[in-house]
Amino acid sequence: MPSGAPSSYTIHATQPRQRSPAEQTARRLGTSPIPALALAATNAAALLVPSARRKLTGLPSTMQCTMYSAIFAASAYALASGDEVNGSGLAASWSTIWLFFNARRALKARAPLPIAIAAATVSVGSLYAYNYATIGYD
Repeated sequence: MPSGAPSSYTIHATQPRQRSPAEQTARRLGTSPIPALALAATNAAALLVPSARRKLTGLPSTMQCTMYSAIFAASAYALASGDEVNGSGLAASWSTIWLFFNARRALKARAPLPIAIAAATVSVGSLYAYNYATIGYD
């Protein structure tokens, strides 16, 4: 190759893609621990409903609410300590698991609290899944 010719790397190197404001907001929220903490708090708040009414209202069991609260709090801790890959991966995957086990029962109950928790889980899980899928594409 002649000394003055550009290398193939400089020919194919591109500028970082400009993100839309919605993508920037999703990316900013996807690296923040606040949505994961909010999801942990909603699962912990579901524990305030008496266990006798829990099955009738479409809420997860006491054990599930406790474990999901702990898992979402752990993902918030990972995000707060700067580990955006594991924090967003934990929140996205466990949101999917929560929906797999609880979404149908929450929607069948047609009660506001279980539907609100399911909607929060979908939105927070989507934020973190988007962040996890776009890591390294900046």
